[in-house]
Amino acid sequence: MSRFFKSFDDNGLNKVTESKEFKDIANDKNVNELINNEQFKEFKEKYNGKSEDEILRDAKNMSKKLKEQYGEEEYNKKIQDLKNFEKFLSPEQKKKMKKFLDGLK
Repeated sequence: MSRFFKSFDDNGLNKVTESKEFKDIANDKNVNELINNEQFKEFKEKYNGKSEDEILRDAKNMSKKLKEQYGEEEYNKKIQDLKNFEKFLSPEQKKKMKKFLDGLK
């Protein structure tokens, strides 16, 4: 996952982080809950350096578990929150995000 954001250069990253949209999302309660969630931190550590196929396979399995845990409606809301970050991604990163989200289905 660490390679997911590698295509940002410092200048491009500064433009993103200074934008109103980024600040709005960064201050969003749901986003902060996700970022500070212990499971999310464990996810980042677990998949650091893993192949896309390994990540997608596990994502599909996790998707099934989360749907059972949260129910379809709450699960879809959480996926929509994740999609809100798409506007901050490069075209290549958007393709990876789409592939990841398609892998959840």
